[in-house]
Amino acid sequence: MKKKFIITFIISLVLFGGIFWVANRILDVMELTSKVEFVGNDLGEGNNIEQRVENELLFLVLGLDSDDFSGATTEQNRTDTMILAKVNFETGKIDMLSIPRDSRVMVNGKLDKINHAHHYGGLKMAMKTTRDFLNLDIDYYVRVNFFSVKDIVDVLGGIEVDVPVQVDVAEDNIHLKPGKQILNGKQALQFARFRAGYTEGDLGRVKSQQLIIKALIKELTKAKNIAKLPEILEVVKKTVNTNIPFSTIAKLSLKVKNLGEDKMHTEIVPGEAEYIHNTSYYIPNRTKLNALVKEMFGEYLINKQNGNSQVDTENNNNKNNNKNNNTNNNNSNTNKNNKNNNNNNNNNNNR
Repeated sequence: MKKKFIITFIISLVLFGGIFWVANRILDVMELTSKVEFVGNDLGEGNNIEQRVENELLFLVLGLDSDDFSGATTEQNRTDTMILAKVNFETGKIDMLSIPRDSRVMVNGKLDKINHAHHYGGLKMAMKTTRDFLNLDIDYYVRVNFFSVKDIVDVLGGIEVDVPVQVDVAEDNIHLKPGKQILNGKQALQFARFRAGYTEGDLGRVKSQQLIIKALIKELTKAKNIAKLPEILEVVKKTVNTNIPFSTIAKLSLKVKNLGEDKMHTEIVPGEAEYIHNTSYYIPNRTKLNALVKEMFGEYLINKQNGNSQVDTENNNNKNNNKNNNTNNNNSNTNKNNKNNNNNNNNNNNR
């Protein structure tokens, strides 16, 4: 009974990109038969699952922007949210790296947006693409339906969020002013998906998602919400699947200490937005990313030389092409000006 509750409870909190513990004292009074899906495979040849760091889990959270979480349609969905999370059950520290969905990386042999990987090849391709991009030995995933945020927030009675910009979603009649306020489920979901009002585009949306995660963790760790766990778990059972083994979670959960918002470290893949062939992309800054990945997840590096030279070369080529195009345009304008000057001189001479 105790282990089943621990597993389901931890997975329910993974739903929002972090694992944390509310109170050990409730374990003896809770009983729940888990229906969370444990598939337990390595999702690819040559990727042998191993525990690199004792008392720690590294996993990729894949949030699907869909209200359909069943069958083949799940595999065809794009990932609206991608977060690499590392949880140390001994220290209680949580590290999370958000990956912008427009990040331009190698997907199935060609450059594309990273959120297309799941659409093209499901979990297997999404995991492989992320491993190759970050050069990290990522074994585990937690795939969730991000729409369930709405239901969880409503069960909690709302969450407090400091909204940074005006949020207007006319079709859902949602209008949020900047500042601290209590959001209901529908408002929280639309705030997490909103990006039109940010000058930084999708980066603003990623930061909003991190605010939602922290607000959820803060609310879920309040003693008054312990009684609401059964309702939360009912939502989770329908919206989560993972390949984290039952035995691994049970083992680590027995060592868990104080996990919470105050021990949470969040980062975003460094880079900049850019248009290539009239398509918006997010171009990762490889130098900064290498340093950040080494700092946050150094124990899980596959190779000492982190990076994807093919991606970097292609992205640099595009930048050079853009510069060349600008140079050619400038030269063309200069030539036109020279011709006009020559014509004017000839006219003056004829006079």
